[in-house]
Amino acid sequence: MSASGRSKATAAGVLAIVSGASALVGGIVVAGIGAIASAAISVAPDAPRVLASLPALIFFPVAALVLIAGVVAIVGGVAASRRNSWTTAVVGAAAALFCFLPLGIASLVLLLMAEEEFSDRKSAD
Repeated sequence: MSASGRSKATAAGVLAIVSGASALVGGIVVAGIGAIASAAISVAPDAPRVLASLPALIFFPVAALVLIAGVVAIVGGVAASRRNSWTTAVVGAAAALFCFLPLGIASLVLLLMAEEEFSDRKSAD
């Protein structure tokens, strides 16, 4: 096993983890924006009550999807770094695409180049 092959799998994992961490931060920010917007509308004197919940109804599901994608990307990045589950690593790299596109693309490309490094993809010789 060459050192360059090991560094490709590790780099793919690190990129997926960084992409997932940025999605976690982004998801928290999106949820915060929804909460602040709902609060701001609810204290407006002439705003209808139903209008106050609209930002929360829009921003909270988006934030939940971003947070889920971030967690999946981090789990896949850990699997790629440990080289123990090819399927989990690929799913994590795919989720990293939705979290932060440039890092997700780099993670997926490096992961595909390092497929033979994974324990469940080694051929029995």
